[in-house]
Amino acid sequence: MQPLEAPKSKWKRLLIILIPSFIILIAVVTCLGVLLPPRLHRGDTDRESKTHQGDDSLPNQGNGQSDKGVNPTIPHDGQCHVVNKVSYTFYGYPDNDPPGSAISEDCGRGTAAGGIGTFENPLTFATAPGEFERCELVYSPYIRKYLINEDYCESCTKHWKSHIWHVDVWLGGNSTTYAKEQLKCEADLTPQEESQIVIQRPSKNLPVDLTSFYLGGNTACRLDHVYRDYDAKDYC
Repeated sequence: MQPLEAPKSKWKRLLIILIPSFIILIAVVTCLGVLLPPRLHRGDTDRESKTHQGDDSLPNQGNGQSDKGVNPTIPHDGQCHVVNKVSYTFYGYPDNDPPGSAISEDCGRGTAAGGIGTFENPLTFATAPGEFERCELVYSPYIRKYLINEDYCESCTKHWKSHIWHVDVWLGGNSTTYAKEQLKCEADLTPQEESQIVIQRPSKNLPVDLTSFYLGGNTACRLDHVYRDYDAKDYC
């Protein structure tokens, strides 16, 4: 009959077996943690998705454009604001693309250019996407008319990439027969580049000159109804 093994001997032999196994297990778990890619939490995935969605709606970097036309350089505090160094050009029926009165936006009065320049019936102007807000109402001291942004302007878009403000004002017309006469009037009305201003969020009671610059055909171009000398403080 063999003598019974002492309890201390049993524990000693058990520890000799378990300790190396435990060390090996720790090493395996550590290696797996290093080699396997970490899992994203659902919250992290959602945040990543939202970040990408937000990127799609951000302004196009480097071209001056912003989300839905909201320019970050303009304070939206409800007060009038003077935009300085604005270039003005004019366009009409014969040099619209295609020729005619069609415009790119419907601001609640159809898709044909028009207006007379009052607060209630502003004159159409075209510009670059993002330069002004869609259907934004502004005021021009240079021609003493209210204007509404409801058309696209290719040359304005080229200028806006260099952050040059440019508005292209509708001159009217109804045919291409007298295109030469109308284009000359447009050129004569155009002031020096970046020499004028535009008033954003203007008051409703600013002075308005209802004179039409060009009535078609061989009619005179009303150059005497532009206002080159004015003080911006009188309008904003």
